[in-house]
Amino acid sequence: MNEKTQRWNNTYSAVLDYPAPNRELHRYRALLPKQGLALDVACGLGADALYLADQGFDVIAWDGSVIAIDRLQAEAKVRAIDLDAACLEITPKAFTAERFDLIYVHRYLDREIMPAMIQGLKPGGVLFYQTFLQGADTSASPAAGPTNNAYRLAPNELLTHCSALTIKLFIEGFAIDAATQGLQPAAMSLIIAAKPNPS
Repeated sequence: MNEKTQRWNNTYSAVLDYPAPNRELHRYRALLPKQGLALDVACGLGADALYLADQGFDVIAWDGSVIAIDRLQAEAKVRAIDLDAACLEITPKAFTAERFDLIYVHRYLDREIMPAMIQGLKPGGVLFYQTFLQGADTSASPAAGPTNNAYRLAPNELLTHCSALTIKLFIEGFAIDAATQGLQPAAMSLIIAAKPNPS
């Protein structure tokens, strides 16, 4: 086991309360397919995978941490939710072309898998991708995201990666405040984009 994987295993072991799903996933649910096969890439403890399964998707969830996958499988069993969770190294070879109706990524960045991930969408399939943006002060709190810019998107980078897709929503540098419903600065980039159907 490499040092990075061990670090994530330790992180997921230390989480006591099971996390809530990503609020943005719930907020923009109407922009996603109604159902189909969904993939949660680097799912962590899988709160979003559980949400998608509860929404009627057939869900596959991948992560490199065996602790995260074990906890997700246990939580799915407690909730009587059926999903396919697998511990694996996420590389371009893990993706099959035109397989998924929805690919979901939250707080994870691996530029090498981007082309294969987009190829993995069925025609009409949707990519929901949200992760950290460069230019933020990460010294105050680990929750602010990675300190290494290699793991943060450059401004407008998501648009470049998704140039072959039809953009449904793109928000960068801002998020909707849960209390006021107004915009507030946030070092995050979010895109929801669909793979065009062949004409």
